[in-house]
Amino acid sequence: MDEDIAHLPPTRRRDLDLPDARIRSAVRRRVLLPLRRGVLVGRDAYEGAEDSRRRHAILAAAAILATEGAPAVACLGSAGLLHGFDRLGRPPQRVRLYRERGRPWRDRDVAVLTCGLPDRHVTRVMDVPTMTAARTAVDLARWVTFRSGVVVVDSALRLGVQREELERVARDCLRWPGIRKAREVIRFADGRAANPLESISRVVFHVLALPAPEPQVTLVWDDFGNPKYIVDFLWEEFGVVGEADGLLKYDDEEERLSLRLEKLRQEELEALGYIVVRWTWDDIWRRPEWVVARIRRAMAEGARRRTA
Repeated sequence: MDEDIAHLPPTRRRDLDLPDARIRSAVRRRVLLPLRRGVLVGRDAYEGAEDSRRRHAILAAAAILATEGAPAVACLGSAGLLHGFDRLGRPPQRVRLYRERGRPWRDRDVAVLTCGLPDRHVTRVMDVPTMTAARTAVDLARWVTFRSGVVVVDSALRLGVQREELERVARDCLRWPGIRKAREVIRFADGRAANPLESISRVVFHVLALPAPEPQVTLVWDDFGNPKYIVDFLWEEFGVVGEADGLLKYDDEEERLSLRLEKLRQEELEALGYIVVRWTWDDIWRRPEWVVARIRRAMAEGARRRTA
């Protein structure tokens, strides 16, 4: 029966306790799928993967099994995806692996790098040997831009990685390429940023010398003492609220309802005396100076009101 192998996780062919004839038949009928040389996976296990993260975990497990020599572990973008980190750009298309010994190599689907792998930097995620969350965040911050690194490390902190863990890994990698930039990212990162749009906005404020706001501040509570309105950014000194709006369009009924609720929210905040400045992904990405100029004007108006 095919049912007992259709859900097979990535497995080296030589480790399958099945007759060769049955394996060849299962491959011909696509009950078993060849992922890498000598590695097979059950069709239902692979095609039934519910999201890109699960699919990438299967590909990473297959790549690790197929890599001869020193043990390999998922790293960089592959590890970031497995840990659930936010990143700019599209999900990784190539599996990235580290190992301590052996020559680096790559093909269309896999890249293997040689790198230091202390035992304390290695864990398992989704049953795949993987760099720890802290090591992954530091590695990515070493290699990507400052802005992209902040998105990653904000996400890591938001998911529960402790800043002390990041700093410990950075000390372990003290002489590695890019570590100075990674340490700058760690110092700047803030897990209170709720999403990549807020992370990028924080970087823009920093680069364009805008006073740093307080992120994720509750300004209104309901009758039961629960937060009712949490604003993305607050410049309390100036009475200015910043709202990073991730919706680019309001095409369906649910999004139109969100728009109505946002308008009511803004009216209530303005009734409390706050000036609200909103921007979108497109605004902060394509014309950040315009966003900052609007915030500066709001700050000037807020200061004028408070001294009037």
